[in-house]
Amino acid sequence: MNWDAIGAIGQVVGAVLVGITLVYLAIQLRQNTSAMKSSTFLAVSTLMGSNMEIFATHADVAPLFIKAQAGLDALTAAERVRFGFLMMMAFRRVETVVVQRHLGAIDPELTHGFERSAMSALRAPGTRQWWETAKGGFSDLFSNWVDQQLAAELPKAMHAGLGLEVRGP
Repeated sequence: MNWDAIGAIGQVVGAVLVGITLVYLAIQLRQNTSAMKSSTFLAVSTLMGSNMEIFATHADVAPLFIKAQAGLDALTAAERVRFGFLMMMAFRRVETVVVQRHLGAIDPELTHGFERSAMSALRAPGTRQWWETAKGGFSDLFSNWVDQQLAAELPKAMHAGLGLEVRGP
């Protein structure tokens, strides 16, 4: 066997090994992407769940939200501040969902429930009034997305006491 034949065999073996390496890397990349999307969904779901936790564990929050639905003028100055920060916190988390979807870190079909939930909370005059005054505090991407959702038909109210006509405290 001469050196040319040995060199040719080496090139073939090298090409095969490069091909195997590329296939291996493609498989690893796909698994990594899947793991990243799963992790993102878990983080987003946890964030959104923490919004609900506030309503469930702080007895004074629900009456504040119910009162605010009529309009921000129905609130005292202190209530208006608290309501504003609670809404900002909740919608900052929704912004995270929308941005992660936009970046491709989470599949759109996994975000629709979170998005419908948030948008249903903007049905009431007070929450809509809050959005109009607060939207400058969010990214343009998110503000434009919410405004597009508001221009379309809003989802039915899905949270007892939010976006519904509620009587009494």
